[in-house]
Formats: sequence, structure tokens, C-alpha cells
Amino acid sequence: MFKLSDLRAAHNIKVERVKILASKLESEGKLSDDERSEFTNLQGEISELKEKINNISYAEQLAAEQATPVTQESSGGSLAIHVKKELKEYPGAKIARFGMAIAAGKGDLSLAENFAAKEIGDKDVALAVSTAEGSGGALVPETLSDDFIELLRPKTVVRALGAQTVPLVNGNLTIPRHTGGAVSGYKGENESRNAESQSTDDVKLSAKTQMTIVPISNELIGYAGYNVERIFLNDMLTATATRQDKAFLRDDGTNNTPTGLRPAAQAAGRTVKFTGDMSNASQVGYIVDKYLDSLILELENSDSAMVSCGWAFSPRTAMFLYGLRDGNGNKLYPEMSQGMLKNYPFKKTTNIPNNLVNGSITDLSEIYFADFNDVIIGETNAMTIDFSREATYKDASGNLVSAYSNNQSVLRVVTGNDIGFRHNEGIIVGTDIKF
Repeated sequence: MFKLSDLRAAHNIKVERVKILASKLESEGKLSDDERSEFTNLQGEISELKEKINNISYAEQLAAEQATPVTQESSGGSLAIHVKKELKEYPGAKIARFGMAIAAGKGDLSLAENFAAKEIGDKDVALAVSTAEGSGGALVPETLSDDFIELLRPKTVVRALGAQTVPLVNGNLTIPRHTGGAVSGYKGENESRNAESQSTDDVKLSAKTQMTIVPISNELIGYAGYNVERIFLNDMLTATATRQDKAFLRDDGTNNTPTGLRPAAQAAGRTVKFTGDMSNASQVGYIVDKYLDSLILELENSDSAMVSCGWAFSPRTAMFLYGLRDGNGNKLYPEMSQGMLKNYPFKKTTNIPNNLVNGSITDLSEIYFADFNDVIIGETNAMTIDFSREATYKDASGNLVSAYSNNQSVLRVVTGNDIGFRHNEGIIVGTDIKF
């Protein structure tokens, strides 16, 4: 009889060989006849092994479910019955359970699979864990990682405002973009006219590795249930989304980070400085309103398609705008209670700072206005989750924290992403914002 561990080991060896051949094909453009034959054979062998692994795992699960439980009498003489609550299904449940299983197994996938099957009671997650072995941690199945990425949308400003998401095949993607409009003209009869063409260049996306560190109290590890799942899921989502917000808005491409909206706007000369005099309280509403109009007009004058425009600013700026009133005491922007500003949606984030410096002024901020339909976020389909009880990590303030000393363990979630812009003219950044 086949041993499950042997099948998995054979499966992983063949997968690594396929990766080597695929890498050679990508770099050299061809394989030898023997290598092509080996590549084809490996594909079939991997499929057969995966089917055997799935069948044996399923059979073991059925056997566990149908086994006769050992009952014990309580001190009162009656049978002690333990009833598990029915699993709640909700967006992100399976990726949370996957992470919980990895933590409970302390990195051992056999223990993790057992925890998913018996303690959590989720066959799908148990099966996912059983085939998850990778060189850098447990490889999350694409269906689960897609769910995780979709849950990031409402938590990440750039995604929530309409950025397009595309897959990064092999970690890279090149998309043509137009940098000059097509030209049209008129001609007389029998006059020739050359065809006009658009000038183009490329948007090149290259996956940047994002590592999300999720500290977990050791007291939670090994427990199943909806409440624990939500803690795992929210911690993973919040940490990932917060760092992506900063990257997609303000990172400058150094230190292996994406190049966000702000540096792209600066490079294209798409910034508008706020120079209004805020000393006259009766004129503040007029001055701010005129400035916001100038940002919209700047985008319209660039011939942006204005398909999915939106605002992003700090909570301080949002509160100031929401509190503005006209001369009659009416709110200047009552639509902000519905998440709109001047007929465009807005999002607020603390990743847009309020402590930017210009000369002696140290409390400035920024306002972003863009057509987010022209913003492209590339995502790899490779997501891994790893576990450590001894790791040292940096907290939000940059301080080193020892997981061991704090009775914690650490999940490391590794993903790959990048951001690009089909039309840099579709971005405006307001600078030196005093409110």
C-alpha cells in the first residue's frame, strides 16, 4: 500500500524538476528533445501522484469519520457527549483555517492536516494542507489566495477606488500604454495622406515580495472555532492591507518596493500645491472648494477618460472637509456622509501622513485624485504561509520583538505584487495640504 508521506515526497521532487525545466525554457527559449520528453512525462506523473494523494487523503478522512468513538462516563454515570458547532461559511473562512492549521501543526504539515480535519472539521482545508508543501513554507492553493486578495479590496484604498487587478505570470507582465493620441485629419480627392499612429511605451510590472508578519498568542494556537478564525483572518488582512496602502500610494520603488501614485505623479509633473491663505475664516470654505475644483479640472484637461475617479486623503483632511459650512451654516459637502465628495467617492487612510515638512511648516498632508481605472495592480498566484516560535520581528513602531519572550508565535504570509499606471496623466496629487 502506498504511504501518503512517500507519495507527497515523490510529488514534490517531480514538481521541483518541472520548475527547473520551466526556468530553463524561459531563460534559454528552448529545451532539448530529451528534456521536452521528460517535461511531458513529468506532467502526467504529477497528475497521477496528485490523484493518488487526494484519494488516499479522502479515504483516511472517511475512515476517521466512520470510526466508532470511545465513550467515557462522567462522574455522574451518564455518557459525556462532545458536540462540535457547525462550521460557519463566510468570505475568507478557508484561508483563516489554513493559517490556523499551519500554526497548530507548528509547521508540520501532517499535524496541520490532522488539525484541519479533526479539530476544525473542514475537509477542503485538510486536503489543501495535504498538498501544500513548498520550499518557502506552506503553499496556499490559488482558490484560497484569490479569496484573500479579494478581501483586501475594501481594506486597501487604491483597490477600493477601482484599481484593476491582473495576474503576474511568472512574476512579470508588460502592458502597452498610449503616450500620445492618434491623429485624424481631412484630405481632398486623390490626395494621399499617411496613416497616423499613436505613440506608445510599456507598463512593466515585476512582482515585489511582500512579507506580512502576524504575531499570534500561543494561548490561541490549537483552538478551533469562529471567533479564533476571525482573529486570524483580521490580523492577516489588516497587516497586509496597511502595508499595501503605503506601497501603492507613496513608496518610491527603492528597497524592492513598488512605485506608487505619489512618485509617479511627481515624475509626470502631476502635482498641484495648495497655496491658499487660511487666516480668514470666512473665506476658508471658498478657498478650499476652489482648490478641489482645480484638482478635478487638472485631470479633465489631461484628456483622462474619467472612468473611475476617486479621492484619497488622511482622516484629518476628511474630518476638516466634512465639517466645512457655508455662510448659512449648512454643510458644504453633505454628500460626504455617503462616501462621496463632489460626485466622486473618497477613501481615507492614515498612510497619507499629516506631518510632511516644507520649510518651517511640519504638519502638511496630501490629497490624491485619480482615475483608478488606469491603475493596475499585478498579483502573483503564489502565496505561502510559514510558522515560527522563535522569530524576532519588528512591530509597527520598528521595535524588535521576540516572539519567544512574549509567549507568541509568528505566521509569515508571503505574497507578490506590483503597481503600474496606464496613463500617468490620470493622476493628480495635491501637496502642502494644511487642513
